[in-house]
Amino acid sequence: MKLKDIFYFAIMVFSLASCANEAPFSQESNQGEGKFLTHSLTVQVKDEETLVRASDSPDVNEFTVAFFNAEKPNGKYVKKFPYNELPEVVTLPVGSYVVKASYGGDTDKPFDKPKKDAAFNEPYYLGISEAFKIENNKIIDNLDPVVCKLANVRVTINFDTSLTEKMSEDSKVSVCVGTSEPLDFFPSTESSGYFAYVEGSSTLAASFSGTVDGDLTEETKTYDNVKPGTHYKITFKLHLIDPHEPGIINPGDEGEEIKVDAVVNLEDKTGEYGDVTPDEEFYLYDDRYLSDEPTPSVPDDPQPSDGPSITAGTGIDLSKVNVVTEGMECKLFVTSSTGITAFDVDIISEKLTPEELESVGLAAHMDLVNPGDLEGPLSGLGFPVNVGGAKSVEFNITGFLPMLGALGAAEHIFKLTVTDETGTTEKELKLKTN
Repeated sequence: MKLKDIFYFAIMVFSLASCANEAPFSQESNQGEGKFLTHSLTVQVKDEETLVRASDSPDVNEFTVAFFNAEKPNGKYVKKFPYNELPEVVTLPVGSYVVKASYGGDTDKPFDKPKKDAAFNEPYYLGISEAFKIENNKIIDNLDPVVCKLANVRVTINFDTSLTEKMSEDSKVSVCVGTSEPLDFFPSTESSGYFAYVEGSSTLAASFSGTVDGDLTEETKTYDNVKPGTHYKITFKLHLIDPHEPGIINPGDEGEEIKVDAVVNLEDKTGEYGDVTPDEEFYLYDDRYLSDEPTPSVPDDPQPSDGPSITAGTGIDLSKVNVVTEGMECKLFVTSSTGITAFDVDIISEKLTPEELESVGLAAHMDLVNPGDLEGPLSGLGFPVNVGGAKSVEFNITGFLPMLGALGAAEHIFKLTVTDETGTTEKELKLKTN
């Protein structure tokens, strides 16, 4: 099959998939209905390693449950109910389903995000059942419990007395996670902030502002690779230099020396992260620490300070060749603190030659900021276009994978070169088809 034929077939498939939410059971809707007995549906809340019913955990009766097509769990729900108002029997068209249970979720947008990107005292819990089938004129009455876990990022800010004794009353810490709006924490703030977790945009930034020891002070500390379901307890304290320790702190210009430090203690609320050690403290990152001094503990794999961040979605590893499989999703996430100024993609492949790509209106080198004549073919396959100035971009080439598979066994490299005001980042996405 020629690439041109494969291309137009892929465009057709992608277009049909984009419209699928309007009729998620179009192939099965005429095959009858079955019934689900809801007495078999139980919702449980998991906090750390224990299933709890404590007063600080949400009441399961306040959850919302919905039935989704198992093949499109992020599409439109089929039916939705408050958990405490479930009918005894739910009738569903023949098909495969999952049940999602959510507390504090945006139930109009497949449950998979909280109602607000950032808010005090608004935890977001989510649980998903295993898939089950509804068959014509049959009854389903057994389903394992849907276990719900904290799905957003919890942050608590504390101020050490060493700092409160030296800082002004209007001092505060502003916190944001990824591209969220900031929340302001004052010494009197006792509430935790809850932030939406966005894959590929996982840096926590805590910015102190106030007067410390008579000096106007503004300092930002960062923590990378933030995980959902984790409680980040951050304590700001006065920066003290130990004269017995080797090395120095970069004093910077007058009035800009480090005034405050911040340490974080992690609490895993889901029981999923074996690398979280209770009571272990890490210093939040500050680029003014010189390399010849004992550097505070920094999270694993911190993002570089120059250039945009490029991270891989679930199931994709940028350090190795990824084998393309049926139903595979292929997403990369690009984030920039200042806005993207250049985003180039180069395709390196023996079978996707420049001549073959040109035959379908594409090219071996593509500019996603100024796509020109390539805009239509690129957007038709789901590529992002006209991304200049964007601070967060999803590079999703899932719609392109059928073309690669149809070409037979081969290896393909997508080289991404992204630039913003802070620098340039290059990453290679390596794919293999069998």
